[in-house]
Formats: sequence, structure tokens, C-alpha cells
Amino acid sequence: MKLALVLIAAVVMYGCSDKYKTIYSSALIPVLAFNHDTLHIREKDSLNITGWPNPILWVKSIPSLPVMHMMFSEPTGKVHFMYRQEPMRDSEPIIVAGDSTSLYCHCDMAGVYPVDFYLLDQLERVSTKQLIVNCLANDKARASLSVSFVDSSRTDNWAYRLDASATSKKYGRIYGYYFNVNGLPFYSFDAFVDYVFHARGEQKISVFVKDDLGLHSDTVTAKIVIP
Repeated sequence: MKLALVLIAAVVMYGCSDKYKTIYSSALIPVLAFNHDTLHIREKDSLNITGWPNPILWVKSIPSLPVMHMMFSEPTGKVHFMYRQEPMRDSEPIIVAGDSTSLYCHCDMAGVYPVDFYLLDQLERVSTKQLIVNCLANDKARASLSVSFVDSSRTDNWAYRLDASATSKKYGRIYGYYFNVNGLPFYSFDAFVDYVFHARGEQKISVFVKDDLGLHSDTVTAKIVIP
């Protein structure tokens, strides 16, 4: 009798084990997919001033299964991801909500960084995919300056427009225009400044700009002569 019970238990256990293996082997393995296999971002742009290059990574699981965990590995520590406004930590998993998850990415230094992502499903199977983060160096703005006559109807007043609007920058924004007229420095948020001179002769004007990351452009100069 005891031997029969042992045999029955063994058959049941073997049957369950075999059934588990069948379920395990037949279940679809979720695969990671990105909206971009290469993510182009600008160095030190943690606030995403411009929105371009686009720092949002959309991660999708195919098929979508409930209660999956995802984590990433990046050895340099210079690439950072935010999930629901909270920083993700290297090799610490987060729960994937739904079939698509958005991650915000920023980077400390220009370079090309491979980042490995791992997706763990309910059966503890792991799917991996590599993302390339192309972190672009912040470009220096190219300042421009033109000076045009406006008015001289008032005695000993010569009005000119200082125009730095042709200043160019590929990434980011210009956050200030720093003019200098005959050694007198002043700041302007706008690219246009109307300036009144009160003396004849040669006038020296210069300008440089500063971008959203605090990088200065080279200084450009111009000269005018008021006869």
C-alpha cells in the first residue's frame, strides 16, 4: 500500500513537473523594443531645454505581460534615466506598467555610450536589448553683430540699432546678449538694442552671447564713425 502511494505521488509530481516544463517552453518570451535604437541627446541638458535632440525613450514589450521588471546597466555612470520623475539606478529593477514605458535620458559628457536593458518576465526569463546613447557636445554659439543708423533729429544725439539677431546655435538656446559700447558693458535679453551716442568720431561696439548651459560665444566687434 505504501509503495503504491509513493508511486502515485511520483507520477503526480512528474506529471506536474512535465506540465510546468511544457507551459514554460510554450509561453511567449517578451522581447524589448525601443522607439529609437540610438538616442541622440545633448550633454548636460538635464532640463531638456530644447526638446531636441529628443531625450525620451519609449520601451515596449512584445507581447505585453503583467508584472514585468526592467533594469539597465551602464558602466561609466555618465548616462542617467528618469522613470515617472524618479531616477532609475543602475541594475535596480522597476516594474513595467502596461505595454509601453517612457524613460527620460540625460548625460554628463559627450560621447557614445552602449546601455544594456534587461526585461524579466513572470517566469523569470530575461530578454536583453542594447541602446546606443549618442551624447552630443554642446556647440558654441556663433555671435553676429550689425549696426545700423536710426535717427539724428535731436542735437548731439545719434541713435543706432545694435543687432545680434543673426547669432546662430545648433543645439540649445541663447540666454543673453552681452554688449559693450566704447568700454561700457551692458546686458540685454533681446538681440536688438537701440543705443544713442552723444559724441562724434569712432565708436567701438562688441557683443558675445551666453547659452542655456552657460557657454560663452566668441566676441565679435564692429566700428562706426559718426562724422
